[in-house]
Amino acid sequence: FNSNKKMAELEEVENPSEWYNSTQDGGDTVIFLGEGGIQHPEGEVGRDGVSQEQKGSEQTSSSQLLDGFKAQLSQEMAGQLWQAGKQSTQNLINTYAHIDYLRPYFDVEPQEFMNRLLKSFIPDTKVGAPQQAPSELYGPTMLVFTLVAILLYGMKTSGHTVKDGTLMGTALAVCLGYWIGVSSVVTFMSFLFNAHLSLLQVLSLIGYSMTAHCTILMLSTLFDHYGISTMFYLFLLIIGGLTALKTTGILISRSWTLRDGLVLSGIAVTFHFLSILYLRFAYHKVYEAVAEVL
Repeated sequence: FNSNKKMAELEEVENPSEWYNSTQDGGDTVIFLGEGGIQHPEGEVGRDGVSQEQKGSEQTSSSQLLDGFKAQLSQEMAGQLWQAGKQSTQNLINTYAHIDYLRPYFDVEPQEFMNRLLKSFIPDTKVGAPQQAPSELYGPTMLVFTLVAILLYGMKTSGHTVKDGTLMGTALAVCLGYWIGVSSVVTFMSFLFNAHLSLLQVLSLIGYSMTAHCTILMLSTLFDHYGISTMFYLFLLIIGGLTALKTTGILISRSWTLRDGLVLSGIAVTFHFLSILYLRFAYHKVYEAVAEVL
């Protein structure tokens, strides 16, 4: 027995890459050991009692479960973000689109509106004290729509055509663009010069100065029927000059220094006269030619 045991130990030493295992039937199974460790024949079980196929299937099912969990988590996060954004947008719309927030800016009596229209032609002679600037949007909005109607009438009468868009859209874009654009520029400059003017006051001031636009274009169109086109320059000098002086007085009185006030009023008055000239010659030139023929 001892001799047989020694022989077996010698054989193990002489064959280090082989391992002999006796089965229950008494046969010997040879398993070769490679560089990666013990290599079991296909279908054999490892030391932990689990086959390679079972390990592979378990890893596949684990990865599939993890992928499903990630996809479900992503869907839940996207849904929560969508709901949060939707709720924020709805709250924003409910806050700023509510009619009660806009009511104070349009709560103007008709008599007060007429008085402000007349005062837009009367320059204030007060010196040293800030002049009162209106803070409402009803009057400027009505003047913008009135100017749109006058401009639209002049465009249709003169045969003006628009390649892309409509005449109504063009008139609205021009009038609203002038009102909002010039008001934004004046507000920005007043912020740089630290003038006592808010955006609402500038919108109201520039809006009421558009009384000159409506009056000059309407009267010049009326006189064009009789072939007196030179009346436009007279109206521009008188009516446009009065509204420009009104605007200049308010801007200077609400500026810290005279220089700042002159710069602000110079910007506003320049846009004031250029816009009247543009509306006249851009949309009434053809009308003047037709009036001369008639």
